This record gives sequence, structure tokens and C-alpha cells, in this order.
Amino acid sequence: MQEKQHQLSKIQKSVIEKIKTYNKSEDKGNFLILEQSKQKFIFEAEITATSKLLLIYFLSKIDFCHRHLYIHASYAIITKETAIIKSTAMRSIKELQKKGFIKLLSGKNRIENTLIKEFIFGQKQNIYDNQNQTNIIEMSPFFEEFFKGAK
Repeated sequence: MQEKQHQLSKIQKSVIEKIKTYNKSEDKGNFLILEQSKQKFIFEAEITATSKLLLIYFLSKIDFCHRHLYIHASYAIITKETAIIKSTAMRSIKELQKKGFIKLLSGKNRIENTLIKEFIFGQKQNIYDNQNQTNIIEMSPFFEEFFKGAK
């Protein structure tokens, strides 16, 4: 029997190619630079200030080798690195998902999340290693919205 593996969707691959093209066209390399257009897009979004901060934090955590657009972080890490308390971070993440900036993949599907973690880290993961599954956040929705709306 062939082992199941995670694969990027056509939309994810398309967004990654747009980011590569965008970065090459303006000679930015593998870094997300929050130039004025991106700042304006984030600051004018109809979300709370904490959600804006978390969005910028998530953007800083992306693998800009353009291999994928997933972030893997527990609430403990998010709290430590942003100084946002867990309950506030949870509300902000829910808001970002509801407004279409991110897709939260944690906790609902252990098998899918394990496959994504294997894809991210390139090594076998045990589904039941950790009772508290860490957050997996997909950032493709942010870039889809940015490419549609930012000038």
C-alpha cells in the first residue's frame, strides 16, 4: 500500500509562483519586505490591532524559499514571541480566519495535520506524539487577497 503524502493545491502553487515573480520583479530575494503597499493593505484591513500584529508576525514566519506557505507554531510560541496572551491570540486567529486572511488547520484533523508537518519538516511524524496538536496556519489566503487588493 502506498503511503499518503501531503501535496500543495493548484491555488497554493499558483500563489507561490506569484510571490516568486513579484519578488524577482522588484529584486527582493527571498524576504517579505513590508513596503508601503503591503503596510497599507494590512493597516487598512477591517480587523483589530492585535489581529494586524499577528498577521505581520505570521508573515515574518513564512518559509520564503517558496517551498510552502504554512506556519507551524504553538500558542506558547506565539505568546512568547509576541507577548499576546493566549486567549487574545486565539480570538485574533479566529478573526483572521473569518475575514479570509489565513486558514487555521490545527486540532481538527490529526492525520491531515501530521501529513502537512511531514511536508514542512521533511521527516516522519507520529500522529499521537503530542496530545496538544500545534497550530498549522496556511498563509495562501493572505497573498490571494493582497494580490487582488494591494496597489
